Amino acid sequence: MSDKIPVRIRAADVGQVQPWRLPQVDGKHRVALVQREESAVDELLGEDELPFADGKLTLAELERIREEARQEGLEEGRREGFEQGLEEGRSQGCREGLQRGQQEIDAAVSRLGEMVAELESPLETQAQALEHCLLQLVIQLAGAVTRHELNCRPELVRAAVAEALALLPGDTGPVRIHVNPENEVLLQSLCEHQEHWSLVADPAVSAGGCVVRTASSRVDQTLESRFEQVAAQLLARLGDIPDDE
Repeated sequence: MSDKIPVRIRAADVGQVQPWRLPQVDGKHRVALVQREESAVDELLGEDELPFADGKLTLAELERIREEARQEGLEEGRREGFEQGLEEGRSQGCREGLQRGQQEIDAAVSRLGEMVAELESPLETQAQALEHCLLQLVIQLAGAVTRHELNCRPELVRAAVAEALALLPGDTGPVRIHVNPENEVLLQSLCEHQEHWSLVADPAVSAGGCVVRTASSRVDQTLESRFEQVAAQLLARLGDIPDDE
């Protein structure tokens, strides 16, 4: 007896058994096998799942679908790239535009500052010139008033001579008092009791003033000299006043 265990097929598995037919031995058994295999594949896939069944997709259609998918992918890629590039270009353009705009604003502000400086410079120069003219006018008016007062009040001339004599150092020797010829008569009484004093009529000395000379000293009390001193003091005081006052 044989030691092989007999193979039994359960009744539940009988439906899954595929019958096998003996191929015909006529030189076409390979074709029969291929046809059988194709038939088996058809049975497993079903009619709806056949890749190349009649009325379904062909190789040309599959190639067309593949090409359309590829073109669609390329188009999608181009569109995304275009949108990304557009956004980047827009952002860069905005940055460059803002930068150029800021540069133009800075240049305009700089030009405006230069224009204001150019306008202020002539105004400042004119203000200084006007101030000088006003000061000279005040000095001239004061001189005119002073000369009028000297003509009306002779004692002011004597006071000017007395002030000049007081500025001389002691024991100076002979003293010569140069006065305008118009004032000589007014001052004669001043020198009557001073033997070392003498009056000198000098047309170069303006009325109301005098020049006192000794061997070693000279005191200028002319009207012009006194006004120059007053004007210098006035200018010094004006220079100490802040501009906002």
